[in-house]
Amino acid sequence: MKKRFLAAITAAALLLARGTAAAQPSAPVVTRADLAWRYLLMDATYAASDSSGRLADSTRAALNRMFDRATLSFFGGKLSMTAAMMDSAITMADPSYRYTRRVLPAGVVIGGTPAHVVRDALTARLTRLDSAGPLAQAIHATRARTALLVDTVSAERSAEFLTEPTRLARAVTAEVAALEKGRNPYARLVGDIWRSYRGMHGTAVPMRVIAPRAAAARRVGVLIALHGAGGDENMFANGYGQGIAARLARENDLLFVSLATTSFMKGATNFDSLMTVLGREYALDASRVFVIGHSMGAGAAARLAQERPQALAAVVCLAGGAAVTVAGAPPMLFIGAQLDPVIPAVRVKAAASATPTGRYEERVHEGHTLMVRGGVIRGVAWMLEQPPRR
Repeated sequence: MKKRFLAAITAAALLLARGTAAAQPSAPVVTRADLAWRYLLMDATYAASDSSGRLADSTRAALNRMFDRATLSFFGGKLSMTAAMMDSAITMADPSYRYTRRVLPAGVVIGGTPAHVVRDALTARLTRLDSAGPLAQAIHATRARTALLVDTVSAERSAEFLTEPTRLARAVTAEVAALEKGRNPYARLVGDIWRSYRGMHGTAVPMRVIAPRAAAARRVGVLIALHGAGGDENMFANGYGQGIAARLARENDLLFVSLATTSFMKGATNFDSLMTVLGREYALDASRVFVIGHSMGAGAAARLAQERPQALAAVVCLAGGAAVTVAGAPPMLFIGAQLDPVIPAVRVKAAASATPTGRYEERVHEGHTLMVRGGVIRGVAWMLEQPPRR
């Protein structure tokens, strides 16, 4: 059991250590990669402890309180303090934990060629294509993916430090070749891919798309995931219960789409653009479009339900959300966290009570962020119980 537990933690940590196994002492300046690595460790540790039932209620509560203090510190811009609090939280669950900073790749070479040379050559080929024609969105996506080929990986951009450069270069080269032949390389594409699409007013919206095998052959439903403040499009795919939402979507033949939430905060136009893009690339079951959001993402999910009620089969708001009162609103499940200092459970419950189609549940002994794993497991199961939207 101990070996399996440590293996789970190591696997999560390696997500941020691709390209090198070297480590160096922690530096004074805390980067986004430092916090992301710690978060993945905490996520794996908590998930393993939760699954095995090893955490007493009092320990679970203390750990959640400490992690939420780290969250508040992060929102306040105190990154060194945030890292220290996260270390304390991880140690509560795993006393053997010691932090070592992972060295991100520098001087990236792909097949003997510097990454930027490969990138520039692919970009030059893309500039010769019709970026205003029917393949405009696919060209935009390929251009965004090509831009991830950098000589020195940024510690502040997860799309870079979660990417394996050689594998990405091979994939993008094939995508450019398909576009040159007039084909959309993302049509019916199965697997996990980081990309971007053009939304409202030309806004670039980063996202992770994880398509089950069924998406290559038949109609599939969609699960849209919206992260909380401070996160990004990789949160639901890699974190939040070690990507439990993506796994459950795949197991239930749903197209999983995890987006940068900020682009969804001002209205539903970017949702409309998203569904147009996905609808051109996959056979979508429009009666099974689900949305799940955490914190800020829960607020965006509730707004989508208010503005596009007929487009959604069900919505889950985790540790956040707002009342949805529009006629024909989809079923809404609000899940609060008993110990949440960021968005107290009483506020989430009030939003549910003010929503005619709302239902409220509460995670005991848990706080704002670590409640997401259990909330996703419960929320996805509940969404799948709802009848298709007609």
